[in-house]
Amino acid sequence: MHPDKDDPDVVGLETDTEEIVKLLLDPDTPRRRVVSIVGQGGLGKTTLAKKAYNSDKVKREFKIRVWLSISQQFELINVLSMMLEGIRSLDQDEKDLLKDPKSQPRAVKHFAQELNRLLKEERYLIIMDDVWTPDLWDQVHDVLPNTNKGSRVLVTTRISEIATKADSTSDPYNMRYLSEEESQELLLKHAFPFQDPKAYLDGLSDLPKKIARKCGNLPLALKVAGGSLSRKLPTYNSWHKILQKFSWHDGDGKNCTDILATSYEDTPAYLKPCFMYFALYPEDYVIEVKPLIRMWVSEGFIPEKSGTTMEETAEDYLEELVQRSMIQVVKRHLNGSIKYCRIHDLLRDLAIEKAKEINFLQIIANQGDTCCSSSTTVRRAALHCYREDIMSYTGPNLRSLVIFVDDTPIIDNFKNLKILSVINNYRFPTKKIPKKLTQLRYSFQIEVKSISHMRNLQTFDLHYSSYKELDCIWNIKTLRHIIISSYLRCLGPPPKTDFPNLQTLKTVRIRESWLVEGWPKMPNIRVLWLYDLPPNYKESFCNFLMEAPHLTSLHVWFSNEVLYERLDMSSFPSYDHMQSLLVEGKWNNYECIGGVKQYKALDVHSFPIHLIKLRISYCDFQEDPMPVIEKLKNLRKLILSGGQHCKKQLSCSARGFTRLEYLSLWNLECLEWKVEKGGMPLLKKISIFGCRNLVAIPELQHMTRLNKLYLSSVHENLRERLEGPESYKLQHITSIFISNK
Repeated sequence: MHPDKDDPDVVGLETDTEEIVKLLLDPDTPRRRVVSIVGQGGLGKTTLAKKAYNSDKVKREFKIRVWLSISQQFELINVLSMMLEGIRSLDQDEKDLLKDPKSQPRAVKHFAQELNRLLKEERYLIIMDDVWTPDLWDQVHDVLPNTNKGSRVLVTTRISEIATKADSTSDPYNMRYLSEEESQELLLKHAFPFQDPKAYLDGLSDLPKKIARKCGNLPLALKVAGGSLSRKLPTYNSWHKILQKFSWHDGDGKNCTDILATSYEDTPAYLKPCFMYFALYPEDYVIEVKPLIRMWVSEGFIPEKSGTTMEETAEDYLEELVQRSMIQVVKRHLNGSIKYCRIHDLLRDLAIEKAKEINFLQIIANQGDTCCSSSTTVRRAALHCYREDIMSYTGPNLRSLVIFVDDTPIIDNFKNLKILSVINNYRFPTKKIPKKLTQLRYSFQIEVKSISHMRNLQTFDLHYSSYKELDCIWNIKTLRHIIISSYLRCLGPPPKTDFPNLQTLKTVRIRESWLVEGWPKMPNIRVLWLYDLPPNYKESFCNFLMEAPHLTSLHVWFSNEVLYERLDMSSFPSYDHMQSLLVEGKWNNYECIGGVKQYKALDVHSFPIHLIKLRISYCDFQEDPMPVIEKLKNLRKLILSGGQHCKKQLSCSARGFTRLEYLSLWNLECLEWKVEKGGMPLLKKISIFGCRNLVAIPELQHMTRLNKLYLSSVHENLRERLEGPESYKLQHITSIFISNK
């Protein structure tokens, strides 16, 4: 869960937020205190907790803030490790402890001791969202130090008993239902997300009030109902038909299942399998969107349409589910597309119910789960707990298997799998993979001995692998996405043929023979990440880019011997719409004339004009690159790293970087960084690491949007000034980390 961003469509929680913040900051209770928010599902407990968590007052007062989403089937080791990871990164020994089930008692003891050590020195706030059992508090309360620093634990739950057990000294905060006015406002916000509803209210008569009342004044039901209405004409007849479908009695707000089910039935047929697919994921799971979309494509849910890819159509489907309030956005990419999403547990229950009705999928969530009575017809399954032999739970006709556990089941008998995905941090071992997965379309984190027989493969996604037999991948003409480790041996050139479906190729090393035998034709390539591009790249590489009109993301790591001449990207057909560019290596502003390096001035046309994200590493600029880069009007993220940038000063004007939100400076040799007052007006986060000569940074107090500052391994004098006489520059920043390590 990413709790750092509030829901923009919240209604009626201003007073509630003030009350919760007051309880969290209460100076009369110096000892650790538990604050509980209690209410039925869909009432907005998580939303209220997020608003308190993101309050500027709370951010300033609590040095440590950790958010934990607790599922019904929680494991103590996972809760403790997530809590520690919210404070600092886990080291390799700790990650190894988590991998080994036999080490669990030792791991629990280690994480508990480490958490207690870190927390007892600071004022902390721990959010435990959606707690279902009192056992959790019994197991963690001794881990959380009960000191006089004013630390707090905020628990959200549906069960009053849990709140009472966690803190018997104060009453829980009971969530209220929205008022009629607030309910109508929230309903209309979601019914008219892009329009002013006032223009339509006269024609709708009292229907908004009646529908809001049918929703029982429950925020979740109101959002889903409003999302359904947003796809209808804003006329009396169309809204009245929706009202007639609702079966609730007026004011009955104890259960919103009927509203959710009605909205599902009103969902177009093409969205229903996409929605039911969310049932595969565990409760409160934060879902990475790109793998989800690629699975939808591999399942055959997405039709081919002229002028657009199936992945783009799938993104539209997901956005429609979001507009209908059936799916929640957790985080978006800088270009606005959805990066992570989740499903509310009540809607997940609905997805599971509807999936079971048509035998759409089987979920093996608990050790006590029994076999499905119609297991021979199960086509999709999700494994949430280890089962040695899952065939008895699914049958031999399984086509899609999504695994969320580290221990791997025996799947030798599944010869007809189309989707095999392991969604965790570790690789799926080779020994239990069927030898010939000839029907496989989607492979995620599956390390196999050979892929040459997978002639239907669409997505091959394998990170952190030692697998080396990759050249045979070019025999698979159906591939749409190739995502592999950059540390593999070089990938040989493909045969002289077109790969019209290929959209993603990352992150691969290529042999120098590509330059001799020619680059493949990939007319629909969108994402291209190449590692260790060999010498004499320019002519053949540029010819390839001239035939890649749809390229949006280009990351290139050059070898050390490339020609001293920068790319002129303004001639490429993708120049106008490329969004992300990473260049690392000797990509610079020199040209070689008569064997002598001659300086060429950097200009803004060196970069695609509409870039959103830019990273330049270990490049050799004789002049400060900032006056040129700041002219990129759409740039939102900039990373400069490596010691060969301007060695004296980086200077940004008052009119530059008008949309920049994230800036990282790593291992630069510059002495000073200046920003004129008014510059970088939208900057939110600054990260500076390893700039050991840096003695001066801008007047940060003028950057009013700045809320995160990370400084590490900078000049000692700069660190001392910022922690002492110049600390006033940082007063408005809610999250600060300064270290000399």
